[in-house]
Amino acid sequence: MPIPKRTHLNTNEPDLQIQITDDGSRTLVRTDLGDAYHSGCGAISESRHVYLNNSGVADRLQQGLATRVFEVGLGTAMAALATIDLAQRYQTSLDFHAVDLRIPDAATLRQLNPESWIDDATLAERFLQWRSNTRSATAPGRVDWMVSDTVRLTVDLISLLDWPPAGTANDLKPFDAIYFDPFAPATDPQLWTESVFAKMRRHIAPEGRLVTYCVNRQVRDCMAAAGWSVDRVRGPVGGKREVLIASPGSGG
Repeated sequence: MPIPKRTHLNTNEPDLQIQITDDGSRTLVRTDLGDAYHSGCGAISESRHVYLNNSGVADRLQQGLATRVFEVGLGTAMAALATIDLAQRYQTSLDFHAVDLRIPDAATLRQLNPESWIDDATLAERFLQWRSNTRSATAPGRVDWMVSDTVRLTVDLISLLDWPPAGTANDLKPFDAIYFDPFAPATDPQLWTESVFAKMRRHIAPEGRLVTYCVNRQVRDCMAAAGWSVDRVRGPVGGKREVLIASPGSGG
């Protein structure tokens, strides 16, 4: 089946273009490398299926269970904002941590129509205002958004290889879910290694899950070598055939 020709729009950031994906939602594409932040088959569909649903986070929040999430590759903040929206809807405590080298400009994010990703459009506007007021959103550094008394977003602007930042490791409780969403192994091979997955396993709760879009055999082997139990499951409708769910194995 031929790959559909998708519409691209320019942004005020020379290395970023907007791509309108097949479900109508918008994502970003790096013009230097051609990598998209989400699947062209449907950005919001992928985010909800791969991250919120497969991780169990959507169910946890609906059940009122306080939840901690770590996202590798905040990107456009689509998955983060969708998760925060659910936490607000169900009035559930959420501590959402993420790591990335950069957060796109507020003007670029506004062009993505983030209000279309979630139920509460006012939350999207608050997010854009927060980004506008964030002076430094490139590495190194840390930025926080206190969404409410019980919902918080913390972004460490560093490489995953340097995470957690000095002085914070002892403060990090285990995460209930890890959204593993860096660029593909061909682009960022250093983030898809056994040592990285071993680090992730040290920060996951015993019943937690790591979820990702990548089903590469070498990646699965690295996960298994790091002690994860890895399963390929059905991907989002209209998107990738399979995606991954990993849980911490019983080994030390």
